[in-house]
Amino acid sequence: MRGKVLVVVLAVGLVSVWGLTPGIAGGGGGVILDVDPAHPAYQAIRYLMDAGVISLTETGGEFRGGDALLRYDAAIWLYRAMQRLSEAQAGQDVGGLAGRLDLLEGQVQNLQADLGGLASELSSLRGTVAGLNSEVQALKAQAPGAGLAGRVQTNFLLGVTGVLLGVAAVAMVLFWAP
Repeated sequence: MRGKVLVVVLAVGLVSVWGLTPGIAGGGGGVILDVDPAHPAYQAIRYLMDAGVISLTETGGEFRGGDALLRYDAAIWLYRAMQRLSEAQAGQDVGGLAGRLDLLEGQVQNLQADLGGLASELSSLRGTVAGLNSEVQALKAQAPGAGLAGRVQTNFLLGVTGVLLGVAAVAMVLFWAP
């Protein structure tokens, strides 16, 4: 029983210290004791605190927005902001981007060379197709009856001629017979 009571007392003590200590309350991100969250500058102050540019531990969790800004404080804040900026830029590999750009330029040049080769092949194919078209036209001019329509017409004429000759032969046998 004593162990449970001791644990409860310690828990209440930790919660009290956690809630009353600036910088610990509010999830460890720090609180701004003298700035209302509805104030227009609250989000900017909060952002600068989260980025590590402003620290309120020296002022006991107060921003003291009504106080004059000392040049010393401004220098510290600007220094921290520039440090964060240079750290962020240090992670960018500009040399790698230049290498990738060179690679892309080489690929574009290769594609242009391929496109030039394809254009000459296309021109050659167009010439071949034009030659084939002229050969087809020449063949059509040489044998107008060689097509399907010409054969049908010839067969029709031969069939009619055969029927007429057959009728004439039958008539001759019937009418000229002694």
